[in-house]
Amino acid sequence: MDRAYPLLFTLGSLAGLAWLLFVDPRRRTRDARRDPDAAAVVRLDAGLAALAGGLIGARLAYVAVHASYFSTHLDQVIRYSSGGLSWVGGALGALAGLLAAAALHHSSPWLLADALAIPAAVLAMAAWSGCLLDGCAFGRPLASSALAALGSDFYASRIPRWPTQFVGLLAAAALALGLLLLEARSHPAGWPASAALLGLGATALALSFTRGDPVPLVADIRLDALGGGFIAVLGAGLARLSRRAAER
Repeated sequence: MDRAYPLLFTLGSLAGLAWLLFVDPRRRTRDARRDPDAAAVVRLDAGLAALAGGLIGARLAYVAVHASYFSTHLDQVIRYSSGGLSWVGGALGALAGLLAAAALHHSSPWLLADALAIPAAVLAMAAWSGCLLDGCAFGRPLASSALAALGSDFYASRIPRWPTQFVGLLAAAALALGLLLLEARSHPAGWPASAALLGLGATALALSFTRGDPVPLVADIRLDALGGGFIAVLGAGLARLSRRAAER
């Protein structure tokens, strides 16, 4: 299927925004007046800011990585239709958007980040599904064709490949389920968001060793592996910070 990624990414974004607007299982983000409608608006604003920041950050990071090409094709820098997004840049841009929304509403960034954890996992599911259908982020060639039906590439070839996209989809679904279970437990503010970053980063790092698509190298290490490791470390670091904040 061609152009499935933009469609599924859009649907995943809308599903995440709907979650923020209508679902708040623990009522963790309500304000002092206990007004669920006001809290829903704050969560939605944070989601929209994170989405906007994520899209900007994802494109800017991709352009920076491929600066040699875009330096002679400046007209394509803001042309999203031509493809090219960096999920690591998207994650950092989303965090920036979240912090801006928290400052604007005078809300706790930890609680708003927690509200965005499950939508982030849903968006990851949509992204991996889009890659599976469109053939992006494809896996390495396999000697056996047993798993060929679970993988794809954008060359529309029949080469058996490691099912990187399918495994990524399963990992994102498992992360979403784990975050749902975490919502039912008592935990310091910031842990769901940290768990989401850690899970997404660890998945990207692990699957980078199975990918066969061309990616720039840094000291013979794939850039997506470095990015995944960075986001995983960032998630672990935020978990420690949130725990310290809760102990004060």
